[in-house]
Amino acid sequence: MEQMQSKKILMIEDEDVFIDIFGKKLEQAGFEITYAKNGAWGIKEALANRYDLFLIDMVMPAMSGEEILEKLKMEEETKNIPIVVLSASVDEETQKKVMEMGAADFFVKTHITPEELLEKISQILA
Repeated sequence: MEQMQSKKILMIEDEDVFIDIFGKKLEQAGFEITYAKNGAWGIKEALANRYDLFLIDMVMPAMSGEEILEKLKMEEETKNIPIVVLSASVDEETQKKVMEMGAADFFVKTHITPEELLEKISQILA
């Protein structure tokens, strides 16, 4: 896990419970996590700083996950940074659309453990 020390992740998530469950797990593993509680703030943060990965929720105030994804993929500074989507929705249509829009991966919040998420993110960043 040593090489993950300097990796920076922007987690765009509005629910504290998921920030606690997933964010804290990633922090314990040595990732540097920045949290944004809504999409507009997340985009501002993404463009203002360098991140190695974006972890975004689909349903949020100010901007949907799809809008965030679209915006991040359009911007020169962020278009090549992997995006992992964490959603409470198991809707396959949404999942398919998100992957087609360029997300690196899609996980259903209630179907993945913090350990599994950590492992997947570590693989993406390896």
